[in-house]
Amino acid sequence: MRTVTHRRVVVTGIGCVSNIGNSVDATWASMKAGRSGVSPLRGFPQNEDWTVRFAGEIHDFNPSSVVDGREQKRIDRVALFAMVAADEAVRDCGFDLKNSGDPYRHGTIIGSGIGGVITMEDGHTKLLQTGPRRVSPFVVPRLMVNAAAGNVSIQFNLRGPSTSVASACASSGHAMGIAMQIIQRGDSDVMVAGGAEAAITPLTLSAFASMKALSTRNDDPARAPRDRSTRTATASSWPKVRRSWCLRSSSMRATAEPAFTRSSLATAPPATPTTSPPPTSRARARSRRWKLR
Repeated sequence: MRTVTHRRVVVTGIGCVSNIGNSVDATWASMKAGRSGVSPLRGFPQNEDWTVRFAGEIHDFNPSSVVDGREQKRIDRVALFAMVAADEAVRDCGFDLKNSGDPYRHGTIIGSGIGGVITMEDGHTKLLQTGPRRVSPFVVPRLMVNAAAGNVSIQFNLRGPSTSVASACASSGHAMGIAMQIIQRGDSDVMVAGGAEAAITPLTLSAFASMKALSTRNDDPARAPRDRSTRTATASSWPKVRRSWCLRSSSMRATAEPAFTRSSLATAPPATPTTSPPPTSRARARSRRWKLR
């Protein structure tokens, strides 16, 4: 019987954009202070027909330090969350992903339950109001569930496995687990993994409200998350950088690892910008190998 030795995997950097802070330190400070991130909805107008009029929105979010203004128009909010949080995670890990190591040994997996739903709704409204000729060509690359992972891979030149997981509220946990397995079996050395969600929109909020899945405590939104039988709509992103080698324990941020079943998991080839030239024969060969795993 053949013995398989799995490499040790550790978390070496974390990043966060949440409704209680746009960084890890800000989020942790809010958690310690017991501050609620739930407040009356600002994203779109509502009237008394809406049974739920509050959410855990992310306010004062400015991705300009990571993504320039022109590029922001081509990227959905969910991917912007992921890119800003990934930037913090990469800086926190202390490893220059862009200029160090083999980029084909660096990858990313970012989960999302619904992807660019804001783009979907805006695109559909544009279609009904102005006709098909006025729909933006960026609708498709903005709304894809794997757009967050694709943009992060381009952001840091990650040419290894690049894919996404869409398993509802478990998406980010599954993404981190799969990233761990990829490193364990030796297919990658560094993985940026986590999840992102930006689904506070008229369609999704009304749908969840119709399911009776959301709290209706409109008179006291801050206490709504305490309703155990329901939930509160929130937006956030939590990427983490996982590496195959271990830092000293005094300089490492420890996290509890969930248990996952060992399995052979197929991953997509690395993301390529839509404006890039055709991939080289080397890149095509790598893509084929990944598809056959």
